[in-house]
Amino acid sequence: MKRTLILILSIVCSVLSMNLIAQDSHDMLLATETDSVEVKLSTRDYLNLLMTPDPSTGAVINIYQDSLILGVIDKGVLSEAQEAKGFRIQIFSSNRGASARERAFEIKDILVSKYPKLADEIYITYTSPFWKVRVGNCQTNAKAQELRQWIIAEFPEFTTETYIVPSMIYVY
Repeated sequence: MKRTLILILSIVCSVLSMNLIAQDSHDMLLATETDSVEVKLSTRDYLNLLMTPDPSTGAVINIYQDSLILGVIDKGVLSEAQEAKGFRIQIFSSNRGASARERAFEIKDILVSKYPKLADEIYITYTSPFWKVRVGNCQTNAKAQELRQWIIAEFPEFTTETYIVPSMIYVY
């Protein structure tokens, strides 16, 4: 009796899941684990897709934003960053386990609390066994030297560990 009930529940679940899949079969692409599909959408197309009502529930995502943002998107100003060889300023490195991790995030908070615009250019990395905090996306050593001097002037507590390191940086 118990096996029969489990079998019936299993069949019902299978049928229900097939119905859910079949519901939107004309809109869906079913892929196996070895298949991959890559779709490139522009930012504007992605926003339009998000705002399209869901076919089964009718749910809608409303996006409220300044019209200036759409203007910037349409002009293509918001482009994806490219990686390039450059320099960053390392201000912390430690291999003291959990305390090093905590300190790395504390340092990021210190930097961001004083200069919120730095948030996008602070990189915390873990390369066993070291936690590191690096700042900046400098394309030249001269720019990195300027940033290093600024960091030392603004955050003298990091002076002893602040130095320029070659890195893969993001160029926008």
